[in-house]
Amino acid sequence: MPGQGNDHGNDFEKRLEAAELRLANAIVQLESSLDKQSSSATGLEVGLADEISRLQSENVELKSIVGQTSHRLDATIVKLKDHMNVQATAPTEGQV
Repeated sequence: MPGQGNDHGNDFEKRLEAAELRLANAIVQLESSLDKQSSSATGLEVGLADEISRLQSENVELKSIVGQTSHRLDATIVKLKDHMNVQATAPTEGQV
């Protein structure tokens, strides 16, 4: 029965080769998946960086608008107070 031992060895080698091939294929698939994820992540990072930059620019613009509006509002309040003071001190028709 020496032939049976040889068949058993060949069977083991074939199974080992098949397992190695499956392992190699799995590694290739994992590497491919990682490459795709890396590419997606890089694209996402670029998109997020662009969005952050846009939002920072918008923030600067809005701060400027708020500053201008605040100054205009302050000036309007001063004018309104001055107008109210003038009217409060002006004699009415019956007070002359």
